[in-house]
Amino acid sequence: MNWRTAPFVLQAASISLLLAGNAFAADLIEVWQAAKVHDPEYLAAQSDRSAGEARRNMGEALLRPSVSLVGSAGLVKQSSAITGAQFSAPGLGTVNNANFNTSINSGTQTKLAIQATQPLYDRELSAQKNQLQLSAEIADMGMVAADRALILRVAENYFAAAKTQAIINLLLEQQNAVSNTYAEIGRRQHLGDASKIDLQLTAEQVEAIKAKLLNAQLAYQNDSLALTELTGQNIAVNALGEDFNSAEVPAGDASAWISKAKQQNQQLKLLALQEQVRSSEIDKYGSALSPKLNLIAQVAREQASGSGAYGSASNTAANNLIGIQLSVPLTDGYRSAKKDEAFHLAEKSKREYERASLDIEKQVSSTWLALGTGKARIESLARIVALSKGRLIATERSHRQGSRTTLELLGAQSDYVSSRLVLLEEQVNFILNRTRLAAMAGEISDQDLILANRFVAKN
Repeated sequence: MNWRTAPFVLQAASISLLLAGNAFAADLIEVWQAAKVHDPEYLAAQSDRSAGEARRNMGEALLRPSVSLVGSAGLVKQSSAITGAQFSAPGLGTVNNANFNTSINSGTQTKLAIQATQPLYDRELSAQKNQLQLSAEIADMGMVAADRALILRVAENYFAAAKTQAIINLLLEQQNAVSNTYAEIGRRQHLGDASKIDLQLTAEQVEAIKAKLLNAQLAYQNDSLALTELTGQNIAVNALGEDFNSAEVPAGDASAWISKAKQQNQQLKLLALQEQVRSSEIDKYGSALSPKLNLIAQVAREQASGSGAYGSASNTAANNLIGIQLSVPLTDGYRSAKKDEAFHLAEKSKREYERASLDIEKQVSSTWLALGTGKARIESLARIVALSKGRLIATERSHRQGSRTTLELLGAQSDYVSSRLVLLEEQVNFILNRTRLAAMAGEISDQDLILANRFVAKN
């Protein structure tokens, strides 16, 4: 083992430890299941859905009877004067034009009342109920969106790590080949059959690959960290399968995908619900005269006591009431301004929906085209890889015979690895584009992970 091959062996060992370590080997489905119980974004959506259910209950309660207990206590100053009254009492007869005067200059007053209210007609409360119901629907839909977004994030993060792992393996293969070439040229130079320049060219290539490996190693650490953040576990992804077959993935029809997206896309559904919420705000303040009609029942007792100009005084009143209360606002500039604001915000929501709809259609079309042409590109790139491998084998043979230069051999080795990297990139993009298309169409599910899992080797 010389000074060039020794670093390769040590580095290969360290990278193998990095990829293995104490990591938990998992496929896409296992990573998804782990993420569902750990990912903070997904768990936050669950909490928001629970809050939405509470808002739904709040909306239902708005138009149900409400009961309140009212109590008060404080200091009071009170006076009353009655003239021209008729007074009568047993044994005293009847007295006309009687006067009654009482006063409390410094006393106390207490009040206790129980009141029940049943809204009969209240435009504002009805609009609030509708808004709370819509808000609950938004939370439910947000949970569905979070579930589907998690599937896509799991796929993207998993294949990012799998791709980086495959790049590391390709670079290790290249480093092994170049290191062997370096060792061979060293032996040939010792025999006087190779130049010092050839040895220097090969040494430069060894160092260049080493730098690429360090970058790939850093990228894999970042990809692994992203999976750990999703799952809370140290995940070791399975390698990409060698028997990649893009024919297993149907591209479908572009117009069908666009139609599904316009009907099922979660972003569009959420924007549509937000538009309804803002339209409901117009109903809430839609009239300057918005009467409120309530059925009320009240039991109240009020007492004031103290001393005044006529001595000690006490006044107790009991009030039992059942009836209808009508409230009509006469002037309210605030309500009018709120109506104008709600109208313009609703118009804004319409424009946002239209803009998002156009964006989704464009994204679906672009992704479908990439998916459709991806198969042809993968087939073409696979042929390029086969041709590059054949050229490399021929160049290696000719180099040993002395009819090809070291520069040509290093170029053939580099071209072969580069062609495999391009094919790898295209294969991963193909898998993810199919998953993204399902996400934009609003129908992504665990079945899409099962489909993508076909391209992952089983440990």
